Amino acid sequence: MTKEIVTFKGFNKDLKCRDFQFEIGKTFHHEGKVEACGSGFHACECPFDVFSYYSPADSRFAETISFGITDREEDGDTKIASASITIKAELTLPQFIQRGIEWIWSKIDKSLEQQIM
Repeated sequence: MTKEIVTFKGFNKDLKCRDFQFEIGKTFHHEGKVEACGSGFHACECPFDVFSYYSPADSRFAETISFGITDREEDGDTKIASASITIKAELTLPQFIQRGIEWIWSKIDKSLEQQIM
């Protein structure tokens, strides 16, 4: 079974990325080499990293599932390239920001809350 990674993706207003037309609720498969920043379907694990590639004011955003062969840049942000991607659901900007806050919160060591400084 292929590991599924919850990711987030940006698009232009027409739901396109690099001239590839996406649709909400559909799964897409890339044939050929998968290389971060080169080929495959790109998305980010941290929603806020998507803003480096798509402006919040002029873009559309979605929660996605990346799977199959994956690749990421060494020392890069959370962007990954994958052989397959499912466009799970479109998110409004407030929903997208909330997912970003939840992602950061999930990385915090909750045991620190109990320590007295």
